[in-house]
Amino acid sequence: MQNVMEEKSRSTPEVVACSVVSSLDEILYEMILDEPLRMHCLNGAVETLTGYCADELMAQTPDWIDIVHPEDKPRYAESLRRCRQAGHQHKLQYRVCAKDGSTCDVLDRAVAVTDASGQIIGIHGLLVNVTEQVRSRRELERSQMLQSIGKLSAGIAHEINTPIQFLGDNMRFLDDGFRQIMELIDVYAALRQRAADGPAAPDAVEAVAAKERQIDFDFLREEIPQAIKQNLEGVKLVSAIVAAMRDFSHIDERRKAPADLNKALNSTIIILRNTLKYTADVEKDFDPNLPEVLCCVDDLNQVFLNLLVNASHSIEEAIEAGRYKRGLIRVRTQRDDDHVVISISDNGTGIPEAIREKIFERFFTTKSKDRKGTGQGLATVLDIVRDKHNGTISLDSEVGEGTTFTLRLPVDTGEKRQP
Repeated sequence: MQNVMEEKSRSTPEVVACSVVSSLDEILYEMILDEPLRMHCLNGAVETLTGYCADELMAQTPDWIDIVHPEDKPRYAESLRRCRQAGHQHKLQYRVCAKDGSTCDVLDRAVAVTDASGQIIGIHGLLVNVTEQVRSRRELERSQMLQSIGKLSAGIAHEINTPIQFLGDNMRFLDDGFRQIMELIDVYAALRQRAADGPAAPDAVEAVAAKERQIDFDFLREEIPQAIKQNLEGVKLVSAIVAAMRDFSHIDERRKAPADLNKALNSTIIILRNTLKYTADVEKDFDPNLPEVLCCVDDLNQVFLNLLVNASHSIEEAIEAGRYKRGLIRVRTQRDDDHVVISISDNGTGIPEAIREKIFERFFTTKSKDRKGTGQGLATVLDIVRDKHNGTISLDSEVGEGTTFTLRLPVDTGEKRQP
C-alpha cells in the first residue's frame, strides 16, 4: 500500500500539469528543428481554434505553416527563421485559416531552446487567440479614423468652398459677358445686313462702336479667357481634394495590397492643406522610382496623418514661443534595398530626451488641453508600423530644433508596377 501511495505521490504533479495544460485556452507547443519543421505538444485548444486536432498537426496533415494565411506566410517564415538561426524572440501576430474556411487572428510567442553547448535544438512557444481583441481594435481604429476625418472636415470644407466661390462668381460673370457679346453680335449682324443692301450708313457704324464701348468689349476679351482658366483650375483643385479624400481612407477595406506610398503621402498632405497652410510650408522629396509596398494603405494613411498633425502642433508651439512666424515640414521617401524609408521632419519644439521612450505608450501625451491630446496617436502608429507591417519607426529629436520620425517598411512586392 505504501508503495502505491508513493507512486501516486510521484505521479500527481505530472497528472496535474497535464490536466492544466489540457484545460488552457492558450496553445502550448514545441517545434523540432527538422526539415520540414515539426510541431509537437499541441494541447486540445488547437482544435477549437483551427478545427484540426493536435494529432493531425503533429503528423503534418496539414503542417502548421500550411494553415498560416497566405498573405502572412512570408512574415511568419522570416520571424521563425531568425528565431531558429539567431535565437531571436519569435513574436508575431498573424492569421490562421481554419478547416471550415474561416480565419482567426493569433499572437504567437516563442523562444529558442538550446542545449548545454548553446546549440539551438528547438523552439518552445505559446499561441493565443486574439481574434476578438483584433476585431475590437479595428473598430476602435475605424472610430478614430472617422474622428480624424470629422476634425478635418471643416478645413476640407473651407478648401473646397474657396474654389467653389470663385467658380460661382466667374460663372455669373461669364453668363453676363456672354449675353453682352451676343448683343454686340446682333449689332454686327444688323450692320452686315445694311452693308449688303448698300453702302453702310455712318450711323450704323457708330452704333457698333457705341455698343463696343457700352459693354467694354476690350475688357471682356481680356477677362473671359482668364475666368475660364480660373474655373478650370478650380475644378482641378476640387477634384484633387475629392480624390485625396477617396484615396485617404477606404475604412471598410482591411486587406493588404500593393500601394504607391508617394501617392498616399501626397493625398494626406492635400487633406491637411487647411491645417498646415497657416503654420508651415511642406517640402516634398519623393523618390520617383519608389517601389509599391504590400500594405494596408488606409492604415498607413492614418500613420502619415498622425505624424504630420504632430509636426504641425510642434511648430504651432514654436510659433507661440516666438521662435518664428512660420515653420517647415519636410517629407521624404527613398528606397533602401528591400525596404522603403519615409521620413517626416519638422523644425518645431523637439522632444525632451526624458520622455522619448514614453511617447509611444498608449495614453501618454504631452499635448495641451486645447489640442486635445489623447495619447492614442503614436501608440496606434507603432502598432500599425511594427505589428501590422513588420516595419520599424525611430525618431531623432533635439529640443528647440525639431524632430524627425523615420519609418522603414519592407517592400515585399518587387519593382513598381507599370500602369
